[in-house]
Amino acid sequence: MLTGRDVDAAEADRIGMVSRVVAPEGLLDACYETAERIVGLSRVGVEVAKRVLWAGLDSSSLEAHMRHEGISQLYVRNLTGNFEEMIRARKEGRPPVYLDDASQKTAPKPPS
Repeated sequence: MLTGRDVDAAEADRIGMVSRVVAPEGLLDACYETAERIVGLSRVGVEVAKRVLWAGLDSSSLEAHMRHEGISQLYVRNLTGNFEEMIRARKEGRPPVYLDDASQKTAPKPPS
């Protein structure tokens, strides 16, 4: 970004600038695959991730960015049952179904 030098797809892949390289004829299918993956995620989580990415562009420091990320994670963790659903889904070997509300939270078990 600082030099303004263009990089081709192979170099962008090699330096970690892209998550994968797709041939032009497979681009639309790759877009649909990515969209399907995003649609299957938590809506709230995706919204927060987008906000964190945009905030990262405006952050004056790594510390400011990390503070924003921490607050975003707490928001999703405390106001939704998404974390609990993710854990259950992994234990059960199935994809998670995020409802993006607190209904999936489980009450803590009383001490025995």
